[in-house]
Amino acid sequence: MGGVGKAIRSPEDIMVAAQLAAALEVSAWPKPGNVHRIADLGPKTFERFLAGSLALGPACLEAARRGLLVGRGELEKASLGLGRLIERAIADDGRWQGAGPTHAGFAMLCVPLAASAGFLLGKKVMVSVPNLRKALGMLLRATTVKDSIHLYRALRKAGSSKLGRLRPDALLPDVLDPKAEELLAARNLTLWRVLELSSSWDLVARELSRGLELCARVGFPRLMAEFEEHGSLNAAVVNTYLALLAEAEDTHVARTWGLKETPYMPDAILRGRGMARQVSERARKVLELGGAATPKGMEAVQAMDLWLRSLGLNPGSCADLTACSLMLALLTGFRP
Repeated sequence: MGGVGKAIRSPEDIMVAAQLAAALEVSAWPKPGNVHRIADLGPKTFERFLAGSLALGPACLEAARRGLLVGRGELEKASLGLGRLIERAIADDGRWQGAGPTHAGFAMLCVPLAASAGFLLGKKVMVSVPNLRKALGMLLRATTVKDSIHLYRALRKAGSSKLGRLRPDALLPDVLDPKAEELLAARNLTLWRVLELSSSWDLVARELSRGLELCARVGFPRLMAEFEEHGSLNAAVVNTYLALLAEAEDTHVARTWGLKETPYMPDAILRGRGMARQVSERARKVLELGGAATPKGMEAVQAMDLWLRSLGLNPGSCADLTACSLMLALLTGFRP
């Protein structure tokens, strides 16, 4: 049985933590509505998600190394290059398998988290969840307009059909606007500011702008408690995913449902919130039965999986937060 292992010691350790977190998340089954070891999502198959999980490594390694230099005082925070590294992670993900990027949301989380862990190593400070959260907030606040331009390029590379279009009166330029980069520069919109402004309609952006609040308060402790109680990492990951889904309305679900009525954001999110609430309520009921840790709970998990697939709904944002919770655990000593 796994448990507490040795603390991370190098940027290479941080890279493995990111890769392993992505691979463990996608392997857990049956995560309702998402890719897992016995279910695909169209061309985005389980195997392609595994390939994408490993392909995130080089960008996370570079982020960790640069974070280390910032921690040592050998590189300015503003020169860290988080936007470029997120773009690299998403591009590498798409380059190593045939379905396009599979981990865009997690790339937005794991690259800054890798840099934060590297920063703590450089400072020779304990790699703990509170310290990682503080470092993450500090590094994100130091981002520049160049970082936000790279983020926009990364999102275009991701090629999601669920992005929608931002209303013309939105405070941010639309990702697909040919003049987006020019507008970001003209309005001095840093990566941090982009995350703040989009946090009302995007769960991953909200999580970053709040210093991984849900992962730290719900995901990480639930993962540890479930694993300690049941000894099954698979059950722990599935139930962590359900706990996050029960706590937060998944904006990927809301966006998908709302886009049936309007192409504009954040209007589509508002139109789809009712369905997102239904999904959260069902996750709560499944957890009350024990989720993936009990026979009755597993029946309910599988039924929820079929229900979401029949509606074409994929709570992908909570899957990203589940992987991030796993990465927090791995960085702070957990081993499967």
